[in-house]
Amino acid sequence: MKGAFKKKYRIWIILTIAFILCLVSVRGCFFTKRPLQREKDTEFNQGSTIQNQELSDIQVDSLYKLCKVWGYTKYHHPAVISGELNWDAELFRVMPNILKAADSEDANEVLMNWLEAFPVKATQTEDREDWTKIQKETGRQILDTTWINDSAFLGEGLRDYLCSMSELYISDRENAYASFNEEGVVSFENEMDYEAADGDMGMYLLGLFRFWNMYEYYSPNVEITVDDWDTVLLDSISLVAEATDYRSYVLAIAQVVSKTGDAHITVVDQEGLLYYFYGRYFLPCDIKIIDGQAVVTQVKEGEKHLLPGDILLTIDGMSVQDRIKEQRQYHALPEPDKILNQLKHLLLETQKNQSEVQVIRGEETKTLQVKTLYSQYDYQNPLENEILESTNIGYIDVSALKTGDLENLMKDYQNTDGIVVDLRHYPSTVITYLLGEYIVPTQKVFSNVGMPNQAMPGAFWIQEMVVGKGVLKEQMNDIRIFKPYTGKVVILMDEGSQSQSEFAIMALRQAPNATVVGNPSIGADGNIAMVSLPGRVILPISSLGIYTPEGGQTQRLGLKPDIECYPTLEGIRDGRDELLEQAIEVIL
Repeated sequence: MKGAFKKKYRIWIILTIAFILCLVSVRGCFFTKRPLQREKDTEFNQGSTIQNQELSDIQVDSLYKLCKVWGYTKYHHPAVISGELNWDAELFRVMPNILKAADSEDANEVLMNWLEAFPVKATQTEDREDWTKIQKETGRQILDTTWINDSAFLGEGLRDYLCSMSELYISDRENAYASFNEEGVVSFENEMDYEAADGDMGMYLLGLFRFWNMYEYYSPNVEITVDDWDTVLLDSISLVAEATDYRSYVLAIAQVVSKTGDAHITVVDQEGLLYYFYGRYFLPCDIKIIDGQAVVTQVKEGEKHLLPGDILLTIDGMSVQDRIKEQRQYHALPEPDKILNQLKHLLLETQKNQSEVQVIRGEETKTLQVKTLYSQYDYQNPLENEILESTNIGYIDVSALKTGDLENLMKDYQNTDGIVVDLRHYPSTVITYLLGEYIVPTQKVFSNVGMPNQAMPGAFWIQEMVVGKGVLKEQMNDIRIFKPYTGKVVILMDEGSQSQSEFAIMALRQAPNATVVGNPSIGADGNIAMVSLPGRVILPISSLGIYTPEGGQTQRLGLKPDIECYPTLEGIRDGRDELLEQAIEVIL
């Protein structure tokens, strides 16, 4: 499974921006496609012409209805799916009249008059019975779309129009705004890119409408957002529409995104506003959150002021707690206390190459002058992939593996008492199935993956994922012989375990001698799909559902260890790794 981030977060941002800008502006850097009919409609390529204004309650309600109707039609209408209609341009054509609507009935009439120009041709559909049967037998319906039947909300004409598309099952979506790759994973590469000039309310609202509908129809986790997703839309319209410049637009979009609770998402804007929120320098240390406090766990070699065990209080006069409070509104946190993966760099940022830092050290409060770094400091694991000192226990740091390393380690560890697999850090290579060949003697289902149903937006079908002896041979024709490992296996995890780490934990804990030690993972598993919004704002979303073999949710909840263990302030000050100590105790 793919994950959202690597250790070099700053490099990831730069490469991602470069890739997306190349993708959306050139469309030929990595592939060539014939221009779609929609791309010939260029009237609004330089802006929507709809300027910033304060909205009335009636306008907010009308725009809310427009977003839902526009989004439903975007993913269901044959002419939009085929690439014939530029649905962004059509949004800008109808929006001025929607803003003039006197009431709900007037808005319904505006929408109906607009949509009548795009009759629905049912001949372009596929067999209804086949698709509903497949979905019933293999999947789960995530999205409730019964609102399209509500004539009190839509009026009879608009209701009938939307319902006429509800049973059009179209799996050929190569030219759709939401297309699919060969593996059946959704892609938004067909979305068009626009600048977002200061005060361009239409373009800002396109950003909101595009993201909200993407998440509505193609996130398997829309049912577990932090706030009700429908309410998020209604509450966000004024916030986004009344943005006056690029910064306020980006911050407004980030506040919408934060309501997903999807920790795969980090909003990346072309100016780096959200990433470099407090400055472009970083304290030379790594931290963990212990009892709600930011505790220094490691410092850069040569750092003479900060020490492991220091509790960060303020950076250049601003308290760490105030930073946490401020940033919670801009970042998608699975739970309020799961802040480390998303906010760590923001808690260490400063505008200065020498920062004034206040810490608690022991019983004292100290003010330090700390020389900062131009890039974020990465934790350096003091342990190597080898037999742990004074034991007969093998250690595997998954973030330090290269191709071929795991096979060699398993040969070296064959006669050990046990192996510690450290999944607290993001894997440098996929180990899930390879390590499973050694430690899981029989094939076992370890996860149910929710794959989007190409013909039914908002529906997902379930694919069982299997780990264990023989999987690589059956699925990849790998004929190597893997000698079974029968010793104990302890898997380490904590809040930093995300995505591919979580997927590996789900698989490897199927081993009969496996024990998971640590504390709950963050709860952001599955593949990602890249989203591009006006103003070159990009972000990944979780696009596959990851469930337990019994069908239970893992997103936002995270995985639970078999033995719960947390680092302590005392342990950090003493230079101890308490989770590793617990793992060794389990094996011995």
